[in-house]
Order: sequence, then structure tokens, then C-alpha cells
Amino acid sequence: MAPVTLAAANVRIEHDKARNLAKFLEMIDEAATKGVDVLVLPEVGLQGYADFAFGLGDKGTAAQKQYYFRESEPVPGPATEAIRAKAAEYGMYVQLGLAERAAHGNVILNATALIGPDGVVGVYRKTHNTFEFPYFNAGQSAPVFDLPFARVASLICYDLAFPELMRVFALKGATLVLNSTAWPMKGHDPADDYHGFAMDLAAQANAFFNQSWLVVANHCEKGVYTAGLDYWGHSQIVDPYGKVVAMLTDEEGLVTHTADLDATTLASRTEGFFGLNLLQDRRPDLYGPIVDPAPYAPTDRPAPTPRGPLDQKAG
Repeated sequence: MAPVTLAAANVRIEHDKARNLAKFLEMIDEAATKGVDVLVLPEVGLQGYADFAFGLGDKGTAAQKQYYFRESEPVPGPATEAIRAKAAEYGMYVQLGLAERAAHGNVILNATALIGPDGVVGVYRKTHNTFEFPYFNAGQSAPVFDLPFARVASLICYDLAFPELMRVFALKGATLVLNSTAWPMKGHDPADDYHGFAMDLAAQANAFFNQSWLVVANHCEKGVYTAGLDYWGHSQIVDPYGKVVAMLTDEEGLVTHTADLDATTLASRTEGFFGLNLLQDRRPDLYGPIVDPAPYAPTDRPAPTPRGPLDQKAG
């Protein structure tokens, strides 16, 4: 297959939808000059991510919920249409992170919309987001989407910490995963920041264990929100060997990489890691506990204890 150019955007996002969208449209223009085929934008990049410094019932929480009520959008909607029109100029695909509006604004989802020249290809809603209450509801599915050059899937931020999800995508045939994230630092020193290190490690491990491409687009603001939070940045492209082939640290801009996606994926599964295919060599018959919901949904009462012969006579 012909080479494909992947791109991730390292972006300083504001709580200003119009300004964020304008910046994204400019980035699509810039990406076009680099021959980009698919561009990934950060998590909730359209409206800006939430400030979690407030408690339930605080005025700050209420104000932020009202902001998302006003600024969230359906998919398709005005923002996805603006990006579709721009993408159509270049034959590009763009993953937009946004607060998606449902139930007339009473339900907000942390979502990504994969948009192509002909409109929205598909939508993914973040599934691992328990800590995002009361702002965002959780998604309920793990879809994959077919583009002309690859079968793709989406992840959002914390989803990257759950290898089960990217493995599900790989088993569905996805060889390219697009991760929109808002990954913060623990402190302010990128030279020694465990939270940032964790994102890089998770990205490389997920790509390696699934022998799949992974594109990560992050925020790169500094000193934002109530706590003066710094974002990690480090938007990156990871190949199926788990190697970071392109990265930006904390500057705003695009990171790109061009490759024959299919050829590299096949080589990683036949030559790279001792010539082993990690999907072929799985033992799913041993993995039942991974998908057993029982520990997370205990019954109302304990299971009955088997009764012996004496108990049966007495009972």
C-alpha cells in the first residue's frame, strides 16, 4: 500500500470553543502542507477539559456544568461540519475531541468524532472515566472504523491505561489507534515527572503488545485551572514495535510520520519480536477472569453453603 502520513497535534487549549476551532482549522491547513492523511486532535479539544478542583455542589462545579451544557454539540454538529468542509479540501481525516451533547444537553459525553471529506465516519465515547463525574457520562461500546488506508479505532486518555481495550480493537482488526488525550503532569518538572512518564510507557506498551500503530495527541498548556496544572504534551506516534518514531515535547505544533502502515505492521508480526505474532500466540482459554464481571457486581446475599447429611436431617 502507498505510504500514509500520520499526524498528532500538541495544542494549548482554552475554554473558548470558537478560538479552539479556529486553531484546529489552521492546523488542518498546516497538516495539508505536510501531506497528512489523518490528524489527531486532543481530548475535549473543542471546548477544553474540565477543572476537577471543585467538590460536588460547589459553585465552581455548577458553573462548569453550565459551560458544558451551553457549549457541547451533537455529532454531527456545527464543529464537525466545519472540520468536514476543511478536511474535504485536502482529502484528510481528522479526529476531533469534544464534549458531545445528548438528551438535549442533559447528558454530556467525552467523545471523539472521526471526520472525513464526506462527514463523520464514526464516534467513540470514553469508557474509562469514572472520575469525570459529574461532567461526562461513560461510553458503552468499542467500535472500529474502516478508512481507505487502515482499520482504525479511538482511545481517549485514561483508556490507554487499560490494555484490554486496545487488545479488543486489535482483535477486531484495527492496526491504527488514535488517542486523543488531556494527560497532565504530576508536578512541573518534565525531567522527573511520573505521570508524564506513565503516558509514554503506556503508549509504547500498548503499541508493542498489539503490534499496532498508535497516535497520541495531547494538550500542552502550562499553569492552567485552579491548581496551576501543567499538561505533559509529548504528542507522539508509536510504531508497531513500540518505538516512538516522532514526538513533540511541550511546544505547540504538529508531529508527523510517514510510513507504509500495512508493511510495517506485517513486519512487526513476522520479523520484529523474534518473528512472533502476539495475536496468534494468545491463549484466550486461560483469560476468563479478565472478563468475569462477578467481582465488580456482587450479589445481594452470599451464595448458599452446601449442607452435609447431618444438616439435611436437622433442617
